[in-house]
Amino acid sequence: MFLRLIAAITFILSASAGMAQREPPVPPRRPTEAPSPMTPPGPRRETPPPAVKVDTPQAAPPETDTCLTSLRAAGFDIESAEQPQVSKDECRIEMPVRLKAVPVPSKPGSAVRLTEQPVLACRFADRLGHWIGDLVAPVIIGIKGSDLKAIRTGPGFECRNRNRSQTGKLSAHAEGIAIDIAGFELTNGLTLRLGQEPDSKPDPALAALRTAACGWFTTILGPGSDEAHRDHLHVDILQHGSTDRYRICQ
Repeated sequence: MFLRLIAAITFILSASAGMAQREPPVPPRRPTEAPSPMTPPGPRRETPPPAVKVDTPQAAPPETDTCLTSLRAAGFDIESAEQPQVSKDECRIEMPVRLKAVPVPSKPGSAVRLTEQPVLACRFADRLGHWIGDLVAPVIIGIKGSDLKAIRTGPGFECRNRNRSQTGKLSAHAEGIAIDIAGFELTNGLTLRLGQEPDSKPDPALAALRTAACGWFTTILGPGSDEAHRDHLHVDILQHGSTDRYRICQ
């Protein structure tokens, strides 16, 4: 009996040992990681305030004086002029210039002087100068056989009404787009004057120039038109009506 009890106990212990061996081994417990030391903070940086945008005034680009530049390139003796001081605000020139002489394209190297050096609007100086150089000078040498040396004119700009009237509309002279021509000086010493005696025959050169001027200007008034133009030829580029094709040629 005692031996059976010993055998039973031995069997139970052997079975328990076998079951314990069949269980998987447990891995060793991982050691707790030590906290990493903190990185000391660096110096504090000041955040700059946002930049304030300041509008810097832009310098105005210089105006390109294309009219004056082109006339100088064409050989005109011309210079910029100051705006005339006047009592009426309506009297004002757009780009005033002083016209001294113009070239004659058909005769390189020659020029025609304007004795009074009139102050004109640049666009009118352009028209007048090309009329003188392209038409007047060739017509005079063709009819008179002598070169045109100079032209006698009025001052160009004048702040006044038409025909120097006390009332009425402003003259084209008040805008610098008109000129009064009193005569043409030739290199042979002859001077063709406007306003000949009533009984005298019209000079063929002056008659041709007066007629041809209607293709260049919008207003042409001279001796015979009225008393105000008995001794000079007035030409301007004032627009009449809604189109610049309308002409007053008298």
